[in-house]
Amino acid sequence: MYGNNDASEEDKKRQLNALNMQLSMLDSDQKKFFNEKNILEAEIRKNKMDTERLRIDLSEKQKRFDKITFQFSQNEDEIKRIKRKLTSL
Repeated sequence: MYGNNDASEEDKKRQLNALNMQLSMLDSDQKKFFNEKNILEAEIRKNKMDTERLRIDLSEKQKRFDKITFQFSQNEDEIKRIKRKLTSL
């Protein structure tokens, strides 16, 4: 009778040790996932801020480009007008 009980206790200890080892490994993995999650979350936040900053910068540059293009066109028309005037004199 005692032999079976000893084997049963040994089996329980083995199972307990195996489960504790598995729990320890999963806990370690969970800490790694948590750290990586935090790092990625911070990088995503930074990229979103960078994207917004670039969007604003692009918008400002597009407005400036449109203004310069208009001024260029106006100046070009004025140059042509003056050249025509010169040739007519």
